[in-house]
Amino acid sequence: MLRKFDLTMMCAALCLACAGGALAQDRDPFAPPTRSQDQGFIYRNSIPQGFETHILVNNEQDQARAERIIEFYEVLSTRPTIETVGEYVSDQYIQHSTMLPNGRQPLAMLFKGSVDEYPVKIDVHKVIVVGDSAMAHVNFRNLDNDDPDDMGMAAVDMYLFDSEGKITEHWDVLQTVPSHAPNPNGMFVTLFEGE
Repeated sequence: MLRKFDLTMMCAALCLACAGGALAQDRDPFAPPTRSQDQGFIYRNSIPQGFETHILVNNEQDQARAERIIEFYEVLSTRPTIETVGEYVSDQYIQHSTMLPNGRQPLAMLFKGSVDEYPVKIDVHKVIVVGDSAMAHVNFRNLDNDDPDDMGMAAVDMYLFDSEGKITEHWDVLQTVPSHAPNPNGMFVTLFEGE
């Protein structure tokens, strides 16, 4: 059983160790957290404003497809109808998302319902296209509310193009953007630009 003196000394030693660990982390941002509060959700997430979409492609065809994907999100956030969505999505559209059935009509109707009622915003942060495959890192905001501070939903959408250059297959990974995070990096900003 610890005596009061021993407990006090142990607490003091832990405080000194934590302070030293915090200083180490300040010097090295990749050092593992040493204090319990550093492991918690202490950084406020923010949504980037005035960003440029990062496009990663190898050739002109990939660039054209990347631009079509960006246009597609613009259509989904402003004027989604079966006809406008059909300009980008194949008749044989296969859906892997757990939120929708196959076909472009359910996709168009989902976004039309949101656009008719809320100030939908889709921020396209990154698009990567290699041949017939593409990925987009996006933030869907105000799909079901009109809160100006809506953090939205982060998504990685994966697409497959058909021979006519239309999206024929779709997969996604979705995550609600939390208000706080255990790191200060944000979910959408690219911090490492390379050399």
